Amino acid sequence: MFTKILVAISASPADTILASAIEAARKYDAQIVALHVVDLTPCLIGAADCYVDLIVESMEEHGRQVITRARDVLDGQARSAEVRMMTLPLTRMTIGRAIASVAEETAADLILLGERNTSWWNWLNEDVAAEVARCSGRPVQIAARPRAERYTASLDKSQRSIPFLASVNK
Repeated sequence: MFTKILVAISASPADTILASAIEAARKYDAQIVALHVVDLTPCLIGAADCYVDLIVESMEEHGRQVITRARDVLDGQARSAEVRMMTLPLTRMTIGRAIASVAEETAADLILLGERNTSWWNWLNEDVAAEVARCSGRPVQIAARPRAERYTASLDKSQRSIPFLASVNK
């Protein structure tokens, strides 16, 4: 049903979303493409020109740590996995559009996202899941952090998402 799964990982611990991706990849014998998008916008608001290079360097280093951790989790767990990092340009590119673009580029037929972050920045931030669904035209699944048990929700309610959702929530 799915042959390539794009999993977008954030700076927060990615174990839950990666576990969901590994589970789906095993079920469908699919390849995983893990993507971390570095968004410099929140850190550059009000930054003095002299600190911009340091901020960018620090954010990208943290992004490299995120993808290294993802690679460590995926090694040996998934049939085939690729890990990528993308730094957003400072003009007109959003996280959602970047994820949709990589989904198109890699021919991913399922996109897995973590639940929405509740940081201070989100009052101004985009709704990543909605934008990914709007821009990609592909099934999008949301994997929540564990509470009593793991919960997965279908964002787009497409006919391809519903069987996957039912199988994961058993």
